[in-house]
Amino acid sequence: MLCGVVSVAFRQLVVWFTKTFDLIRKKFGLPAVVCPALGGLGAGLIALRYPGILYWGFTNVDEILHTGKSASAPGIWLLAQLAAAKVVATALCKGSGLVGGLYAPSLMIGAAVGAVFGGSAAELINSAIPGNTAVAHPQAYALVSFLFLPDTLKFVNSKGVLTFNSI
Repeated sequence: MLCGVVSVAFRQLVVWFTKTFDLIRKKFGLPAVVCPALGGLGAGLIALRYPGILYWGFTNVDEILHTGKSASAPGIWLLAQLAAAKVVATALCKGSGLVGGLYAPSLMIGAAVGAVFGGSAAELINSAIPGNTAVAHPQAYALVSFLFLPDTLKFVNSKGVLTFNSI
């Protein structure tokens, strides 16, 4: 359910940024190449605060899947901020007209959202029932969310891709 909420927010941001950049371009009579440059500038400014939003291959996704956190976001709250910043930066770039994929960012966002959910659930349940080990590690939630967020965004059936690659 959380993946669905994130994907709806992401889609709405893409639509909003697309309309905003179209309005800016028409209102000021800017050439079409200016909007992607503004989108890149905006993503760069976000990256100054959250460098983990930048694409480093799948290093950040691997970190989250192996440890439940990222080197650029070592705590649950920072990982939540990183996921939100990645959603905004990716929607900004897509809405501005920059050419790039959405599948790889959705994998990182999915892994981060799942790890945040798993880590938060573990903290909440362990604070209510000390010594409880019934909650899975955040990495398990990260893996499930990693697999399903791209599906909620309707890119491809990621489970089929991962199954095919593992054969």
